[in-house]
Amino acid sequence: MKNKLVTLAGVAGALLISMGVSTAVMAQTESTVSAKDFDRMYAEMDTNKDGMISRAEYMNYYGTRFDGWDTTRKGMMTREQIKAKQFEREMKKTDGEAQGNTPAASSVQKR
Repeated sequence: MKNKLVTLAGVAGALLISMGVSTAVMAQTESTVSAKDFDRMYAEMDTNKDGMISRAEYMNYYGTRFDGWDTTRKGMMTREQIKAKQFEREMKKTDGEAQGNTPAASSVQKR
């Protein structure tokens, strides 16, 4: 299972780099995927349920995610839009306090 997570994180990282996402954002993405989240994501990607992810399944899954993130519907996103989506995603996993190494986390003062 861990090998699948590392492989998927590496492929996702390559995709993010090709989209111009910084390695800091990539590191945050890789470190926040729990085993439960990974299993759910893998099951969603494996649309024919053969236990393997084809290129078409992978591209369809991330294409759908991209379409959801592309709120301007221009077919492209700025660095700031991707950072905002990553931060929004982190906030959904916490009690609203910035955590981890997202850009907004460093600007939040500890109480």
